Amino acid sequence: MTTTNVARGLLTEYAPHDRLAEIRDRYVSGEISFRVYQEQAFDLAGRSVTQLSERAVANASIRPLARETYEFVRKAGGTFAIASAGLDFYIGPVLKKAGLDRAEINCGRVVSDPAQSPPFRYDYPSAEKSCKGDWVTCKCEVIRRLKRDDVEIEVIFIGDGQLSDTCAAANAADTVFATDKLLDYCVKNDIEVTGFDEDFEPVIEYVTKVRGGKNVRKRRSIEQ
Repeated sequence: MTTTNVARGLLTEYAPHDRLAEIRDRYVSGEISFRVYQEQAFDLAGRSVTQLSERAVANASIRPLARETYEFVRKAGGTFAIASAGLDFYIGPVLKKAGLDRAEINCGRVVSDPAQSPPFRYDYPSAEKSCKGDWVTCKCEVIRRLKRDDVEIEVIFIGDGQLSDTCAAANAADTVFATDKLLDYCVKNDIEVTGFDEDFEPVIEYVTKVRGGKNVRKRRSIEQ
């Protein structure tokens, strides 16, 4: 939903660069999972949840047409869901600022007192034990759950990243819109995909086109 990596911005600003680099190297080498990396990184930040949330809202840049896409999907009878490997204390406030706080949010949670400084306590309600990546949120499972609720739906997946995004695009989504690393992955692996740049206009155009057809299915939009 954002054009900036909110978590990376917070960590770059507050975490000691040498220790953060050490943790990142352990993650990149495969020594630790993304979940462990994220926990250890934010525990270095030295700021309370409240302070980090406020800073995230101040710095985040929402992707153009995000709110319009959300409203359009809802009016078309669909559900707009967020599936993220990030954490609620910055995702929620950023979405609220953008007027998207009514969207379904699937992400990791910090369950510590908002005024408490690190180390934090974490919870992962959208994790899946069988998910091989330990990516905080199993985006494939989020998609499968939506399909269990209504087998007739079409799930539109919108993403820009690697790892959990590529898994969802390859194994679970019906329709994929992608940019950046996910677009490169889909093209390389012959996954049918529609690319987009800065805004979600192609998504709105697609829903408009399908909605105007004869065989209209309910849609669920999953944004990473």
